[in-house]
Amino acid sequence: QFIKHVELTGITYSQVKYIASRVRAFQRYCAGKGITRLIEVKQDMCTSYMKKRAQGHIHNFYRKGSKRDWKYPAISTINREIGFQKRFFKFCLNNEWIQNNPWQGVPRMKEKGSQGPRYYFTASDLEKIFENAGTHHDFYYFLLHTGIRSTDAFLLNSSSIHANRLSVQMCKTGDWLRMLPIPKHLLTELRSRLLTDGLIFPEYLADRQRRNVRKHLQELFTPNQVRQHNINLHTFRHTYAHNMLTKGVPKEILQTFLGHRSIRTTEIYANWVPLDVLLKWVE
Repeated sequence: QFIKHVELTGITYSQVKYIASRVRAFQRYCAGKGITRLIEVKQDMCTSYMKKRAQGHIHNFYRKGSKRDWKYPAISTINREIGFQKRFFKFCLNNEWIQNNPWQGVPRMKEKGSQGPRYYFTASDLEKIFENAGTHHDFYYFLLHTGIRSTDAFLLNSSSIHANRLSVQMCKTGDWLRMLPIPKHLLTELRSRLLTDGLIFPEYLADRQRRNVRKHLQELFTPNQVRQHNINLHTFRHTYAHNMLTKGVPKEILQTFLGHRSIRTTEIYANWVPLDVLLKWVE
């Protein structure tokens, strides 16, 4: 029932599958401890599970065959799983199958030190990308000039764009971006796609096709670059944010364009504004 509930939120099949796998992994952990009923799960068991999970090994595809072809899960991965488990038990609580959520008191892990700048595509990167984009050109161009998450762009249809305004409900948060202005040159680029009803990018309807476009992008870089900078379709969003800040767009305006609930999320980008831009504001 929980999986059916998650599917109705509009996230992709691969995301639903991943959430289900993590919830079932905790179920197996509980079974190994002799716990088979939801009401028997306690907070200390949840905490112990996450400590064990944090010490687990994730095999690294890009270092396959090396002496250490694995790594520990990233803190963001651990925190995301805590969110999944809380979500599952909240669902159980709402259905009155349990009386309290044992995951509610499990704290998220804290990042050690500050994160470095989010990697963005350089001018030479973008030149290489669009020279080799092929059938993916329009999609890359759209991501670069809107900053929309790829998961949202996959689901856009022609009715999402009216005149030069874009409205979309974000898969990640469920919040709406309403009537955001988009560049005229982007409308020109997508003209033929907007004249037809249905999805703007129907070629990415299936999960396999979505994996292929990500794989195509990553293959333009060396495996070491992909691993070191975590290059994927979301990197276009980082690039969009960097370009807007370079233009001098205030972070409060950028927050609206990116659809961030908190200005603190936007400040992740704002903290690494290029020096030449900072100097413009100093007398």
